[in-house]
Amino acid sequence: MGFGTILQANEKGTEAISQTEDAVSAVSEEIYEGNIQFWERAWNMCKVPYTQLPSLTYIPRIPEALTSKRVKRVLDLGCGSGWLSVYLARQDFEVVGVDVSKQAIALAETWALQEDLKIAFSVADIAELDFPAKSFDAVVANSIFEHFPLQVAEKMAAKVHQILADDGIFIGCFDEVGGGPGEHYKLADGTQVYTDKARQGMLLRRYSQQELQHLFKDFASITTDKVDADSTFLVAMKKSA
Repeated sequence: MGFGTILQANEKGTEAISQTEDAVSAVSEEIYEGNIQFWERAWNMCKVPYTQLPSLTYIPRIPEALTSKRVKRVLDLGCGSGWLSVYLARQDFEVVGVDVSKQAIALAETWALQEDLKIAFSVADIAELDFPAKSFDAVVANSIFEHFPLQVAEKMAAKVHQILADDGIFIGCFDEVGGGPGEHYKLADGTQVYTDKARQGMLLRRYSQQELQHLFKDFASITTDKVDADSTFLVAMKKSA
């Protein structure tokens, strides 16, 4: 899957590259695979599940919102080692967790087994979701869209809308990323592609409020507010039939 972008000059002043559509697609495929490989390397450094929940003030708001909408079946998008999936399953939600990393899913399955929780985990490219239409009451995505360029995020948001049931709810947290250290260059849409050894291949993109409104434009309502470390907590409701 290609990003369909043209690379801009990097921080060291490399000249912008103008290429044909086929060449751009080939470069984009390489970039995309680099991001996947980064996450597999990162998760392979973890040998046992880290079973502590993150100290984030907005976490209790997620099950509260789901309960208020009488949600039963939830998709945890980019679940990693499963902390949010486990947190929701503890509260009797039926949870499906997907992540691109095999090691992350293995850790998540181990954690769920330790707590005797029934969670359906699977390895999948979350930019290529393959679930039937209207198969979930809710989709949650904690700090996930930031690792995809705008064009891919648009595709993901459209797919989320498709797999949500009527009156379904999407809850996402979008972090203010990209301001830290690390060598990188930028794609045309501002996505940072990291080249330093520690984060080689990782993609980061900060989404503006306007871009978030655009991503979820097909939803009936969108609410946002600022939470921990100036992150954006977003709730989007799908229109009823």
